[in-house]
Amino acid sequence: MIPWRLARSLRVLLLGGWIAGCGEPAARSPEGRPPGAADLLVFAPHPDDEILGCAGIVSRTLSEGRRVRIVLFTNGDGFPGWASLLSGKPVERLGAGDFVELGRFRQVQSQLGTLTLGVKPEDLVFLGYPDAGLDRVYQARGPEPYRQTFTSMTHTYGPAQGDYHTSAHGAPAPYTYSAALSDLVEILQHSKPGRILVTAEADRHRDHQAAYRFVRDAVRATGFNGAFETYLIHGGPEWPWPAGITPESPFEAHRVKGESVPLGMPWPPPHRLALRPEEQKLKLSAIRAHATHLAGALKGPDAEERDYLDSFVKSEEVFWTGDSR
Repeated sequence: MIPWRLARSLRVLLLGGWIAGCGEPAARSPEGRPPGAADLLVFAPHPDDEILGCAGIVSRTLSEGRRVRIVLFTNGDGFPGWASLLSGKPVERLGAGDFVELGRFRQVQSQLGTLTLGVKPEDLVFLGYPDAGLDRVYQARGPEPYRQTFTSMTHTYGPAQGDYHTSAHGAPAPYTYSAALSDLVEILQHSKPGRILVTAEADRHRDHQAAYRFVRDAVRATGFNGAFETYLIHGGPEWPWPAGITPESPFEAHRVKGESVPLGMPWPPPHRLALRPEEQKLKLSAIRAHATHLAGALKGPDAEERDYLDSFVKSEEVFWTGDSR
């Protein structure tokens, strides 16, 4: 289980939050970027995606004295299996409060994981949109908000760390396309990033596809002309490959039942970042911060989930070019 005393300490650190961080004096980056600007802006659909896909490049960017800001679309509150594990209840007895507690747990995991990499607390932002429903928010083009199946929420929230819209505007945002896009446009305009990373549209998870589409729309709306790139989490069966912690091996494409995996992605990827041994160790530590509830599993689905997360520790991280046209 997560050490909750540490979680409370982290919340104290986060009291300044996003808004306080905006006004702090900051040294200019090596390119002379203005104070408050982020050299790297990472968007992730769920807590842990930011670590699995980008921990190495985040660590590298920070080590070079540059600023990284990480924005999580959801609190990770839509996973019945994990809610059951944490609450000790069978899935059929779970209530909305159990999923809110799951969101709290996963927010704290991201706080711990990103702190492991050296990300400042004020540079971790939770939007608070619905896990397992982000694609439905993308489709919610009218005024009626989407209602999340598990929490019954219709607006943004943050159980351990407040959501961005409430921090910035004093009230939560409804689960609609226009509200989410407005949040993203504001973040892009404030962050003035040099480089943006988000999950790929070809990712097999609908929330990951929706995250890409939201960021792409915000990129177009703001006229962003920096580097816009994607990373892949759910690439199809037996991805990542090779399986397990393999720091000596790059990500490799392979064939599964006659199909080339990763599905829908050109191979080789156009951008490959070779990771240093210390970056690989940091990445594994950050991944383990997201797997505290799986640490004791010896076999079964929980052990398989932990091994799957570990499989993102490779000799490199890989990225593809997004479509900002």
